[in-house]
Amino acid sequence: MGFESFHDEVLRVFNDVCVPRGRQRSPAAGFCPPADVYFEEPTNEIVVRLELPGMERDDIQLYVERRQITARGRREFPSGEGRVYQQVEMDYGAFERRIRLAVDIDVNGTRATYDGGILEVRLPLLTQEGKTQQIPIKVEAQP
Repeated sequence: MGFESFHDEVLRVFNDVCVPRGRQRSPAAGFCPPADVYFEEPTNEIVVRLELPGMERDDIQLYVERRQITARGRREFPSGEGRVYQQVEMDYGAFERRIRLAVDIDVNGTRATYDGGILEVRLPLLTQEGKTQQIPIKVEAQP
């Protein structure tokens, strides 16, 4: 095997291993948006932040149960006449992201906002029984 062939093979293996998990799926399978989850002591809330750039608020549904939150929706591929793509790296299609929580949360006190492509869900800890319900998402006012 010559040096160029060896170099090409190393690059191919590196690219296969280093492609993020969401990119390894077929476009028809959708994608899995990245999320941060943390507990915020001053407010006594669990905060979940999902990265969903390029989506409208109405394209996202949010459901909350005592120990799980589910965000789902669809980001459409931006097609247009005369476009010839050289490269497509952004994720498109349907998504569903379920995040299991370690504690019970108050479904009725849950708040959600969507600003700058970030869906932020604030989940107060549960003090009484709750059940699954859909949570409205508000759009933050742009300055």
